[in-house]
Amino acid sequence: MGIILRYKDLLSTYKTRGHRISHLVKYKSLFPLRTSPLLAGIIGNLIGDGSLQGDPKWRFDFTSKNVDELSSFNARVKRLFNISGKVRKCNSNKFAESYNLGINNAPVSRILLLAGVPEGQKVLKNFRIPYWVMKNKDCFREFTKQFFSCEASIMSDGKRKIPQIRLENWKVEEVQIKGNKLVEDLVDGLKCHYKINCSVSFPSVKNYRKDGKITRPTRMYLHGENVKKYKNNIGFSNDKILQLEKSIKE
Repeated sequence: MGIILRYKDLLSTYKTRGHRISHLVKYKSLFPLRTSPLLAGIIGNLIGDGSLQGDPKWRFDFTSKNVDELSSFNARVKRLFNISGKVRKCNSNKFAESYNLGINNAPVSRILLLAGVPEGQKVLKNFRIPYWVMKNKDCFREFTKQFFSCEASIMSDGKRKIPQIRLENWKVEEVQIKGNKLVEDLVDGLKCHYKINCSVSFPSVKNYRKDGKITRPTRMYLHGENVKKYKNNIGFSNDKILQLEKSIKE
């Protein structure tokens, strides 16, 4: 696997030097940071149902209705970075019970930013899948599995022999009009690595944010045999895989 980051790359994100960053020495063993499906999957989770906060907080978190998913994410972060977080119940979600795993760690948050996790509100930014993920089939598979596990839906009406897999990604209008780069990369990667063809549409629905900005979705579909290819080659990391298998009528 290739090298993504070296220790000096982490140091370059700090304005101070000397004793003020002496605490970073204990993270030196993480370098050089190499491409891996493990890291790609963590990034897929964070781009999906996670978030990365930059200066001044420097923290990241992952949200799910399923505590097992949070435990899996926590274990994978522990394995790669030797840190872990705590799960708490979300009180802000009035429609469904969900949980959040938060990790307050500035050095690892900076590493994740450098590795390709977008900082701040993802809906306001047009970002791509990291290049090192796109060019490596195993990394792309794990990234996509984790991202689809967060964001994709299984659409079955009981009449189709094969359900659809649908994914929506929302952006503010001024970003979406330039093209949703994340969706474009997913479509290109699935076709390049697995010969899976996707359909993309731009529904006319919109949402008004409290700050006055308007968001619109880019919708991505997998149909027919492409759904089977997805199931056999990539799949899901949660119970969506059981839902998909149950919905496919042989």
